[in-house]
Amino acid sequence: MYNAMKRNSLNIPEPVVKQEIYVPTSLYLSHGEDDFVGGLAIISKVQKNEKFGKEHPNYILVEVEEDPGTLYNWTWLLEKQESLKREFGNKRAFKDPDYRPEFNRWF
Repeated sequence: MYNAMKRNSLNIPEPVVKQEIYVPTSLYLSHGEDDFVGGLAIISKVQKNEKFGKEHPNYILVEVEEDPGTLYNWTWLLEKQESLKREFGNKRAFKDPDYRPEFNRWF
């Protein structure tokens, strides 16, 4: 999975746009319209936060095609790849909005 990635000075593989990665499920009690089922997803954007510095865990964030607008912590995702792979296998990630009013109350 990581063959196409470059490595930075901390020996952490860097993400590449169009790379497949596992992402987790996100469910919301007060904004179900944003519910998302995890699985394999395609990186659409890589963002580096220069203000943090390369050693900071939030230095690299990624966005995936299947969940635009959500940024994922790259270091955390890398640590979770094996467990997410066991959980999702070959299943693809997708949006699964819940529009019921009781799950879309912004407080």
